[in-house]
Amino acid sequence: MLAIFITACNGLDAIPPEKSNYIGTWQGEYMVISIAKDARVNYKYKKDGVTKTVEGPIQEFIGDDFEVGVLGINSLFKVSTPPYFENGQWKMVIDDQLVIKTSDLKSL
Repeated sequence: MLAIFITACNGLDAIPPEKSNYIGTWQGEYMVISIAKDARVNYKYKKDGVTKTVEGPIQEFIGDDFEVGVLGINSLFKVSTPPYFENGQWKMVIDDQLVIKTSDLKSL
């Protein structure tokens, strides 16, 4: 039973191939989110004096959305527009905010 719990806490070991376009550092007006190929996420949000930071593995993808967390403390990131290439840039809409890929972490 304990081994199952530890495995469940670790989240995904890698981004699934069909979600590989998510990998990279994405920046929007109020957020920066880095998604590594090992499914680790580093998220920072700052707007009007409100700051939120989330770090941890992706637990699962739910359609285009993904859940990040450790030990049952999870944050769901709503992806209304998955990664797409437009005018020479990769873009995505997370939590109603347009983000643009500023670096590619696929080689890490």
